[in-house]
Amino acid sequence: MTQNNLTPEQNLAVSHFLGPALTLAIPGSGKTTVLIHRLKKLVETHGVSPGEILTVTFSKASATDMKTRCQAQIDSNLAEKFDFMTIHKFAYRLYTHYLKTKNISKRLLEDGSEKYRLLAGIFRHYEDDFLTDDFFESLSSEISLIYNLKLKRTDAHLPNFTWHSIFKMAEAYHLYKHRNHLFDFDDMLYYAIKLLKNNPTILASIHKKYPYIQVDEAQDTSKLQFELIELLAGPSENLFLVADDDQSIYGFRGAYPQYLLEFPQKYPKAKLYHLSTNFRSDGNIVTVASGIIDKNQNRYHKSMSAHNPSVNLPSVVWFDDLYTRNHYLANALKGDGQTAAVLYRNKISALSIMDELIRNGIDFSIKDPPISELNHWLIKDILAFITLAMIPQDLESFERIAFKTNGFISREMLQYVKDNHRGRNIFDCLIQAPFLEDYQTRTQEQLKSNFEALAKLRPFDAIHFIETELGYLDYLKKNSERLSTSMHYSRTRLDAYKALAKPLKTTVELIQRVQELDALIQEHMQTSSKITLSTIHGSKGLEFDTVYMIDVNPKLFPGLRQTENDALEEERRLFYVGITRARYNFELLHCEFVNGAFNQNSKFIEEFMGQPLSDHRFNNITGKPATS
Repeated sequence: MTQNNLTPEQNLAVSHFLGPALTLAIPGSGKTTVLIHRLKKLVETHGVSPGEILTVTFSKASATDMKTRCQAQIDSNLAEKFDFMTIHKFAYRLYTHYLKTKNISKRLLEDGSEKYRLLAGIFRHYEDDFLTDDFFESLSSEISLIYNLKLKRTDAHLPNFTWHSIFKMAEAYHLYKHRNHLFDFDDMLYYAIKLLKNNPTILASIHKKYPYIQVDEAQDTSKLQFELIELLAGPSENLFLVADDDQSIYGFRGAYPQYLLEFPQKYPKAKLYHLSTNFRSDGNIVTVASGIIDKNQNRYHKSMSAHNPSVNLPSVVWFDDLYTRNHYLANALKGDGQTAAVLYRNKISALSIMDELIRNGIDFSIKDPPISELNHWLIKDILAFITLAMIPQDLESFERIAFKTNGFISREMLQYVKDNHRGRNIFDCLIQAPFLEDYQTRTQEQLKSNFEALAKLRPFDAIHFIETELGYLDYLKKNSERLSTSMHYSRTRLDAYKALAKPLKTTVELIQRVQELDALIQEHMQTSSKITLSTIHGSKGLEFDTVYMIDVNPKLFPGLRQTENDALEEERRLFYVGITRARYNFELLHCEFVNGAFNQNSKFIEEFMGQPLSDHRFNNITGKPATS
């Protein structure tokens, strides 16, 4: 280290004064340290006033963290004078101030129940379907993507949108906002850009106030955000970006890492700096992560070195099933005093792990909690089957699953039950329907018999029985084909529900456990712990002594769009981000069977196994991994 405990690479970036610059910072290389020390350098060496520097961050948490670290690393009184904010906060301040001066009344439409009702109406109009929680997230993201990437339906290369009517739905959504004097988070950016372009006086005042612009996590910035940042930088071009194109993982929000690759062409005078030493991770982890990310082509190719020695080899550990894996995790996470994280691609993966840790009295905190998973239509279906088996008079449960069994129930039969059951056993009512042919009556008698058998089963066996004997898997396959979705998502959820059910003796306990977990999730959202459960997206910017990554399964990670190179490269960047969260130990845990079917290695497991690793197979008898 040199003066100020900075490396020569860091000092070069910190010393940048005027004009555009891009600093490429690999994980654990001290990017925040560089941004903070550059602030100090601008003030103490170049006489810049702290209030003349705007540091833009990707998230509110990042802005808060940077301010806290600034107070710790340099004079706290000086730190208070710097402006740290998200680009959305800047745009919101600018736009709402303008509205106030013009006496215009507009209201922010946040991502809540009001937005859900609005999009649900639009979705029903164009897709003739109900908007589920899953679809709401996807629809919101895709409308935002159109806005942030400035897409037109006539563009030659469009993302693989879920719905053909997405542009019509986006137009209807924006028209409603306009007519009802509403604006959302994306509108803030659009209107701020429009305001600055149409008002040179306001733009000049911004340039005077902030002649120096710093941007943290620039790889997460969208086209729309970059357009606003360029306006803020103005003709002086005092624009200092810190980024890692290899950590751009928010394409679904409109992140546009291609901008970084084009930065030298956009700003021919730009300086390029490199932070290429990882101070966080074991040398072996850096080597493996580098070998993975090198497979991406559309990137700045970097040399990566490790400050720390190579001690622990990353591992792949193999298990028969998810239940066995969770048992291993619970044992591994019992009170060793180190920080640890369990990382996964999709929120559903947390459900059975949470259950196992709670059963073992292991404290943890959770980011990106799977709250919506406990209200997912699939678990509601499973519980409706079980409830109907226990209470065959339950009309609500019957209505929910009537067309999802192999009982060949028609709409006419459902209506007959609704009109005539009067608190009776629903299956008796069905059997007595006067318009049924003999073969239909026999089918309903068999269905009644199957539900009677279901009522006697333990929860784990009950879910398997619902899938097979009651034909629910066949329904899911047909539903997946109708919606052009993958059965892998349904199988993953069913496997998670089975893991919840495995230790339980009665189906009543399963219903109660699902209800309990809803409250327990809320509780663990509020706690802090040395053990963290998180999606890989949610772990960005964090680090842990040990990282366990799970569910790197085919068609899930990398996802369904892995044949598209851009999508595959972003998924690989996400994999890389997960690996580089680890300081000392990294384990990839893989189940060889998911919901009873053989779980092949995904592309990323094959790439991971091509690196220097240790390989273990979990021993079900000893409860410990045994070297294979």
